[in-house]
Amino acid sequence: MVMIGRRKYKWWQFALFVIGVIAFTTVMGALFLPVGNQPARIYTDAEVPPVDSPHFATALSSLAGAPVEHGGDISILNNGDEFVPSLLQSLNQATTTIHFSVYIWSSGEISKQVLSVLEKKQREGVTVRILLDGLGSIKVPDEDFEALIAAGGKVQKFRAPRFGKLTRFHRRNHRRAIVIDGALGYTGGMAVSDVWLGHAQDTEHWRDLMFKVTGPLARSLQTAFVDRWVNSSGELLIDPRNYPYPVPAAAVAPGVDRFVHLANSPADDDQSMANFILMPILAARQSIYMATPYFIPDAHLKDALVERARDGVDVRLMLPGPNTDNAITRASAQHRYQELLEAGVKIYEYQPTFLHAKYAVFDRQWTIIGSPNLNTRSRTLDEENAIGILDPTLAADLHAVYFKDLKQSEQINLEQWRRRNPLKKLLETVARVLDQQS
Repeated sequence: MVMIGRRKYKWWQFALFVIGVIAFTTVMGALFLPVGNQPARIYTDAEVPPVDSPHFATALSSLAGAPVEHGGDISILNNGDEFVPSLLQSLNQATTTIHFSVYIWSSGEISKQVLSVLEKKQREGVTVRILLDGLGSIKVPDEDFEALIAAGGKVQKFRAPRFGKLTRFHRRNHRRAIVIDGALGYTGGMAVSDVWLGHAQDTEHWRDLMFKVTGPLARSLQTAFVDRWVNSSGELLIDPRNYPYPVPAAAVAPGVDRFVHLANSPADDDQSMANFILMPILAARQSIYMATPYFIPDAHLKDALVERARDGVDVRLMLPGPNTDNAITRASAQHRYQELLEAGVKIYEYQPTFLHAKYAVFDRQWTIIGSPNLNTRSRTLDEENAIGILDPTLAADLHAVYFKDLKQSEQINLEQWRRRNPLKKLLETVARVLDQQS
């Protein structure tokens, strides 16, 4: 018999109480404590070469575990007004396969249009495969896909909630990989939801970018689909029709100078995505322009931005303003503003609507596009895919997009920021504690 205060408890009741406390503590620790096992310090064994150097691409390739590739064309699509018509046209022109993987899929106008085309193409003999994330697509009813499945299309869910598999449910497939005939693809920030309709014209429609890629870029993007597809469906995609652009033995394909495509499946100690973003920051000599909807940097990323700004590099961050889908994440990001501002980093908050674009431009030479955010989830928890590209034309185009959006953003002033409300500072500190899974 165990006595606590004046009450008497049987031994098994006390044992259950202790087990409950341990279980609660474990769950809270998993949710809110830092994940992974990063080294306390990141440093290099030599000076990081500039982003346009072949040595930079070689080192990045080795760190990411992804090859240096060449060729393929890429174009920028602003908001749904450009992305949706382009996507529907590409789907309608498919002749062999359509592979479609995005994080969010919600019922609405875009979903109806896309599914209508997919069902038609499947009935015409095109093989259609859709990979839905079990959480990101949880709101779309299974009935929406019945016609496509009846026509022979294949639909799978990545880590749908099931008893016995809940310990990995928090690790999601956040990749964007839409590939048509293995020869044309789309990646970026958008997905299937009506928040991407229009041109970010109001607070109900998000500001975002998508990228259309062809040739070797599309072939590489295919890998971001096929490895998660077999994990969810068991189907190994080996048909040569899926890969019309085999890796060249010697010749360099026309298009972008070089690129490295990282499709990562993070384990606790895997830092490939973190290094993929960190390397060009360390390599930048003139400018670093980054846009992200969720800014939760680890210490290494934050310190690198501070160091580069203090060295005279023009470092700019464009982040969401008051129109955001996650107030806690925004407050946590703001907790870091003062240190960054004091080092010379320029911070802008986009005002018209929620900024969901994810990209970066370094020295107007190297760009990063794809699905990752600058947060804990993208670095250490979620399946992501990002492409680092050396192409001055793309960098110049993204540079123009970036500065156009800066005109609709509010720059944070250091002196005014220091004088912000003490209650706001407290909320930022609390948000910082809660952001480890953001």
